[in-house]
Amino acid sequence: MKINEVVRLDIRNSVLCWLATVDDQGTPNVTPKEIFTSYGDDRVVIADIASSGSVRNVQAQPKVCVSFVDVFRQRGFKLTGRAKIVQQQDPSFLELGAELLRMAGADFPIRNIICVEVEQVARI
Repeated sequence: MKINEVVRLDIRNSVLCWLATVDDQGTPNVTPKEIFTSYGDDRVVIADIASSGSVRNVQAQPKVCVSFVDVFRQRGFKLTGRAKIVQQQDPSFLELGAELLRMAGADFPIRNIICVEVEQVARI
């Protein structure tokens, strides 16, 4: 599924996204994430700064949902897809995480990147 310019604009204008995951017992978990962006036309990347539960859940069940809303326009999107954890030692970490690292700066070390390959996009 393609992330078009309309979706990218709402991502840029959103302060938080919410990442919904499921653990290995099927229990859902939704957590806010502050450092996230689109990558290319089919992925959303999210910084793992203190997201051990989300990382553990993605490793158990990669199907996720990411939602975000531009609060000033009261418009946003729900993206569903499959996530994978990209660790710091992974060769693609710096490329996938370049914008996240810039956004986080030195004050917020990024442990991993949660990379979501988007399968569906829906307006919310």
